[in-house]
Amino acid sequence: MKKVTMFVWNNFVNDARVMREASALADLNYTVTIIAKKELTEQHLSSSEKVRANIYVNRPLKWELPKFITSRIKSSVLTKHVPNMLLMLKMIMLGRKYDTDVYHAHDLNTLIQGIVCAKLRFNRKTLIYDSHEVQTSRTHYNFKKIYRIEKFMLNFTDHVIVENDTRADYHNDLYKERPTPVHNYSELYDINDVTPFPLRKQFNIPENKKIVLYQGGMQEGRGLFKLLDAFKNVENAMLIMIGDGKERQNLIDYHYEIGVTDKVIFIDRVPYKQLRSYTKSADIGIQFLENTNFNHYSASSNKLFEYIMAHVPVIGSNLPEIERVIENEEIGIVVEEGSTESLESALLKMINNEELRIKFKENTIKAKTNYNWENEKIILKNLYDKL
Repeated sequence: MKKVTMFVWNNFVNDARVMREASALADLNYTVTIIAKKELTEQHLSSSEKVRANIYVNRPLKWELPKFITSRIKSSVLTKHVPNMLLMLKMIMLGRKYDTDVYHAHDLNTLIQGIVCAKLRFNRKTLIYDSHEVQTSRTHYNFKKIYRIEKFMLNFTDHVIVENDTRADYHNDLYKERPTPVHNYSELYDINDVTPFPLRKQFNIPENKKIVLYQGGMQEGRGLFKLLDAFKNVENAMLIMIGDGKERQNLIDYHYEIGVTDKVIFIDRVPYKQLRSYTKSADIGIQFLENTNFNHYSASSNKLFEYIMAHVPVIGSNLPEIERVIENEEIGIVVEEGSTESLESALLKMINNEELRIKFKENTIKAKTNYNWENEKIILKNLYDKL
């Protein structure tokens, strides 16, 4: 039985994409070990556990200076970079312990771990770089710096995976080698087998009001403040926002400020396995990314396909990967990215036109037979077979 060691820069609790990839390999009789991380605030998480047959996770603890010291120190070297470097060392030490055939690094911040484990040894191992984001064009990222780092590190990789064709083309333009697109599609399942979460009962939402859902990270560039603005003039609907992130508290404060507290409900992040029961309860799903960088411009994030799998019509931005799916499959309305007016108009149209919404909902049933992980994982399998 061949062995794969994966690196992720998170705690591997809600990383649906990596879990799908690991499960696909485990089903092919690979033993997959995932090296994740554990923050000091996450002591409740197991340091080592078996996730399912042939999949194991290890979470080395990230050491940090005590808060009474960091509160007096303004140096990011001591408060951020040194703890990160120490954690990377711990991940490398763990990674080199395993008798691994393939190292699989998810995103740039784990690629150095993969390089040290796979290539800095006499008996070199295969190394896959799986980039979930466009590293050179992200919010607060410096293009020249990241480009130089990524270009250098690519010299050590055997193959690169990206999320879609738009990103594969961009990578090819930068580095003159086209990676393999592996789309972040949802698992194929029957939503009729899922018990819906009782959103209406829990929050006293009348039957005549439609439930509009945003699920995912609450970060810059997601169009979430504009989504709240759009709801100022929307009636007969409740907006449910599920997730967390740097902007969550700012969004909560803003919804008080603009007076939409009677129209908006915030719910903390839901474990991935339970999320589909919330999604099923929605009438409309929102994917309103803004074109603030190429990472957003080229995104086809998993929430779009989670909406499709749960038979939820979508309102999405006119960015290429999102627009292509929505328009080709006729599962919703495409709006101008960043435009509150365009979003508001689409919301009113979808909320008030029952016939149109039902048409979109019925089309998701067909669309999910194309956009699902059962089809997509064959690409990953073929890649591993070649390697």
